Amino acid sequence: MIREKAFSLYKTEMVSVLDIKKGGYMKRSVMAVIISATVLAAAAASVASCIWMPDFLETEKDKEKTEEPDIPFDEVLSVGELIAGDFAGDTVWIRGYVVGGLSSDGSIDFGCEGTVLGTAVMLADADDCTDSDECMALQLTKKAHKEVLGLDKEANRQKLLQHEIFVQGKVTTFKGYPALTNLCNYQLK
Repeated sequence: MIREKAFSLYKTEMVSVLDIKKGGYMKRSVMAVIISATVLAAAAASVASCIWMPDFLETEKDKEKTEEPDIPFDEVLSVGELIAGDFAGDTVWIRGYVVGGLSSDGSIDFGCEGTVLGTAVMLADADDCTDSDECMALQLTKKAHKEVLGLDKEANRQKLLQHEIFVQGKVTTFKGYPALTNLCNYQLK
């Protein structure tokens, strides 16, 4: 495509130069400059219209702004179903409410009144849950996830606490709680 555009522009410019200039050496010099400029302009226009960024260069914020995950709602588990089931090692979708974070001693700080770690978010089926047996952890291992979902930041607390979230990750345990790790996708509601 780039080659076709450049060649068609090259032919047009060459005819124009031949029509205007009749002298031998001058004609070739002017043609070379015009052809070079034309080829560069065509290539730049083609490249600018189809800029591609490899996935590893995109930040999570870029993905969050442009892509919403395709959630298979018929396969989404509740927090209670995850706790009661045997899903160890499986990659699953969970729907829950952010109810708190983990403090440094491993206990759940419901409502994040004290200092919480930025490495985990606690989810439950109800937004007002205060029973640790009904909670699961969402382990945040990537820096981008910690920045957006970490409850150690006041702005995130206001945005996330008691809000519904859909998350996809691998089922494991974290600090003694059922957990999702290796977060693949998430969507705040």
